[in-house]
Amino acid sequence: MKPFIFVFLLFLVLLQRSYGQHLKEDQFNKRYLDVVVSLVAIDIKEAERVADSLRRVANTDEQKIKVYMLWSKLYENKGDMKQSIQSAMRADTISNATMNFSWQATTSGSLATSFRQLGLLKASESFLRKAEVANENQTDPIMKMLTRINILHERAFHSFAQGNYLDAKAYVVKASSYIQHNANDDKKALLIKATNDQLMGICALNLGNLAAADSFLNSSFDKIKTVESNLKPYIYRAQAEVALARNDLKNAKKYLDLVQPYLENGSVEELSMLTYETLSKYYKESIDENKSLQYRSLFIDLKEKRDNVAKSISDDLIENLNERKFFYRNRLIFALGGITVILLLATGGILFFYEKQRNYRKKYVDLMEKQPAKMVIGSPQIKPELLLNERVENPGNIKAKEVNMSKETEDRLYQLLLKKEAELFYLEKGVTLSQLAADMGTNSRYVTYIIQKFKGKDFYDYLQTRRIDYIVDKIRTSPELLDFKLSYLADMCGFASLSKFSSSFKTVTGMPPSAFVHFVKMEMEQYNL
Repeated sequence: MKPFIFVFLLFLVLLQRSYGQHLKEDQFNKRYLDVVVSLVAIDIKEAERVADSLRRVANTDEQKIKVYMLWSKLYENKGDMKQSIQSAMRADTISNATMNFSWQATTSGSLATSFRQLGLLKASESFLRKAEVANENQTDPIMKMLTRINILHERAFHSFAQGNYLDAKAYVVKASSYIQHNANDDKKALLIKATNDQLMGICALNLGNLAAADSFLNSSFDKIKTVESNLKPYIYRAQAEVALARNDLKNAKKYLDLVQPYLENGSVEELSMLTYETLSKYYKESIDENKSLQYRSLFIDLKEKRDNVAKSISDDLIENLNERKFFYRNRLIFALGGITVILLLATGGILFFYEKQRNYRKKYVDLMEKQPAKMVIGSPQIKPELLLNERVENPGNIKAKEVNMSKETEDRLYQLLLKKEAELFYLEKGVTLSQLAADMGTNSRYVTYIIQKFKGKDFYDYLQTRRIDYIVDKIRTSPELLDFKLSYLADMCGFASLSKFSSSFKTVTGMPPSAFVHFVKMEMEQYNL
């Protein structure tokens, strides 16, 4: 009788422990899902507190993966892409080491998204293919379907980045075929469906079907109107774009105002960049050139920041991989995987470097061919005053808005602009549209019209193009400048910072100033100059 009682008591203890662990696992998953879907959007501080508590109690590999992925999301919301990617890489390391195909697909998909947001489409494509392979190896049919949908959504974003909205639409339509309709959908399922509708709305908008765009975006919002999610501001921003396409400035402003609280609560750079771009369009349509330029400048600053992160992130990731490899050195699969990733990154880096050099060389040759008269080494500069009697309309990419201006006024202002160019007004740091207008004895709207009509650019693009053309010509005709620092060259042509100079130089010429100087030096050596 006693042995039976002992065995029975042991069974109760084990049953209680098993039930307790199961209960804790359910509580862990519930808190994790609440943070990922809602809390991260409405209270970032509370989300961090919960994430920190989950990190302290996580004891299984899967729980650790969830915690790292949760922190990856939180870092992304704070605008720290380095930490976000590093955290996702740690989760990816554990999923590889434990052969957890379900989480391999998730972590790889997340990294594909992060690299795509940084503009590193090749790296993103690599992780996307890895996510597809891992997804086909997982056994849970529901997770396989959900991951397949997420991968198709990411492929749509890739097509967006390349401006191919027909391909993007095909991916989203295919994703729609995997979505199951259920009246008892949880938050995650609603979010996936809402994302699919939002992407369809963006496709419709860019393909010119505004009615369909409205319908899909409204449908997307209806699915998550009772769920606080970071998807909402993206929907508002897209709705603002639809309103702008209809020249409905009132509704465009309404939707842009709805985005503002999300910009204040977090630092999601992708959302900020998209919103600043839309705000610049809105104020341009509202004939507020200064505010339009202000938001365009904010957009460029964020893009420049992301470009800098993208340049430095590769070394950080390799270092992080090495650290994790030592931590999981007893797991052969991870060790082999780490070595393979490093070799691929190294090979890709070398190929990328040579490909970049080849592209820069082509850009340089094209630049020389476009302006042969100015670009021959040692040739005198074309004197700007020789252009004062020329009147050349250059429609460019921007169509000037008609203004009530006489032919005589137009000719007079155009000649004044050429005179200001001859005086190199654009080399003055901090020169503004209103300042130029005052110097020409007119208003900003008239000057904007003249620049758009005869230069084919808005004021900001015109200003940076004139500065870059000036310094390119100076470098070519004054070889002694080749030994000066880039910061000096930036100051010489009117830029307040080296970063702004480098960004503008690459925008105008297609290559960084360092590459241009390098090719000029090579050309001089070739001709023994």
